[in-house]
Amino acid sequence: MGKLYLSVFLVAVSIFLLYLLGAFAFLLLSLDATFNANLVQEPLESMLNGLVNTATFFVLVFPVAGVAILIGLVFFSNRQYEDQLESLQLTKLNPEVCVVLTAYDDELSIGDVVSDFISQDNVAQVIVVDNNSTDATESKAIGAGATVTKESKQGYGNACIKGLREALRTNASIVILAEGDGTFSGSDMRKLIPYLDNTHMVIGTRTMKELVSKKSQLDWFYLWGNLFLAKLVQIKFFDARHFGRVRLTDVGCTMRAIRTAALRKIIDKLTVGGHHFSPHMIMVGIKQGLKMVEVPITFKQRIGISKGAGKDKWTATKVGLKMLWHILTY
Repeated sequence: MGKLYLSVFLVAVSIFLLYLLGAFAFLLLSLDATFNANLVQEPLESMLNGLVNTATFFVLVFPVAGVAILIGLVFFSNRQYEDQLESLQLTKLNPEVCVVLTAYDDELSIGDVVSDFISQDNVAQVIVVDNNSTDATESKAIGAGATVTKESKQGYGNACIKGLREALRTNASIVILAEGDGTFSGSDMRKLIPYLDNTHMVIGTRTMKELVSKKSQLDWFYLWGNLFLAKLVQIKFFDARHFGRVRLTDVGCTMRAIRTAALRKIIDKLTVGGHHFSPHMIMVGIKQGLKMVEVPITFKQRIGISKGAGKDKWTATKVGLKMLWHILTY
């Protein structure tokens, strides 16, 4: 059904653009015919008649088409996810937290990041997933109090999946996923965790100007790109009542909190090993009926050199295109 909604949306956009093009051509032809045929006799009256006809086209045809598309979307509104998790009740949590941090050549930041997260309330363990680092990432993480696990398959998604599986081996009731590059703050856990009383997963969003460092990689290019992809996910999982199963503004934010029971529900369905893992995890969760909410978090300047989408605009574009293709085809 998700592909149906995206298809309907793309068709509607195409029709709208064709409508504008056709209306503009209609206006030009109408005015041209009016002036040529009635250049001598009553030119003003003929011109006004042409404009009235064009206005009628705009006023009647476009609203009718728009209403028809809206009715179609509402009629086919996707309700198949509502009761999938009846067995996964939102019971009160014993807030024992396991933090998973992905890391790849992050020796400059990982020690401070581990110390930051491990000092937060109710954190029982910090797991650092070393994704083939060639520097002192492992020793710095261990020195700060983390447990280090290795993931030999290169890729952000592979590191996430490895860390999430390791977290399920602990007694934690909550898993926090973040990165070890210094962009995220452990104190933001206090924003995410309370929403787990009402949802299965809480996703961070880096769209609040007041919370984002001016020196971070998140400029207009990344913000608008993430927002565009986020809205495509909403349309893919359309719901007439709330315009989507979850309101999204930032599919690229990699800090999130999830109930352990909900993670067990989706862990075997997480298959993307690349940098487009973030929207993949969101879509898998939606498809499995997880309740989600976005919460604004802080976003700081990265410590060290980015190896992912933040490396440069060309790398970001390639990652964005992979995300787009995955959203359209999932």
